[in-house]
Amino acid sequence: MNRHALPALVLALAACQPGSAVTAPPPPTAAANVAAANVVPSPPPVLELGGATAQAQLGALTTVLASRGETTVPPRASFRVELRLRLADARLSLLDGGDAFVPSSGEREVGAVTVLTLRPEAPLAPGAGLRLRVDGAASLELHGEDGRRYAPVEWQVLVAGEPEPARGRSRKRR
Repeated sequence: MNRHALPALVLALAACQPGSAVTAPPPPTAAANVAAANVVPSPPPVLELGGATAQAQLGALTTVLASRGETTVPPRASFRVELRLRLADARLSLLDGGDAFVPSSGEREVGAVTVLTLRPEAPLAPGAGLRLRVDGAASLELHGEDGRRYAPVEWQVLVAGEPEPARGRSRKRR
């Protein structure tokens, strides 16, 4: 028998003798601490981003975008959105019917309010249905400085004018 096992065996036998006190092993504090450290706090709820306003601009002409329904805008319009909060990760984008980004450039100003601007690189296609969306740069949710999370905001846009007819092969009749 190994020299370390013998004393443990003697102690175990002594504990089994009548009249001897048996003590419970100490509580597993180290394991409990590890389990408590692995608890992940739930993230804050996703809030609605109230007070956001959007405009389409063409020179001196400004059109306020409706929060519900579509707003008709000129094909050469640019866009401006104001948010009542400081949202450093806010991103403004324009999406077509297939959820593809419309090529654009823009700016973000973060102060007491957050101002986002977007300028499409080319005139928008007449008759196109688009979505102007504010979301987060890293994820769809926006994040406030205080840790609050906000849901994306969208406005429906219809580009003024008639859509161009689809170009296809013409068939000659014989």
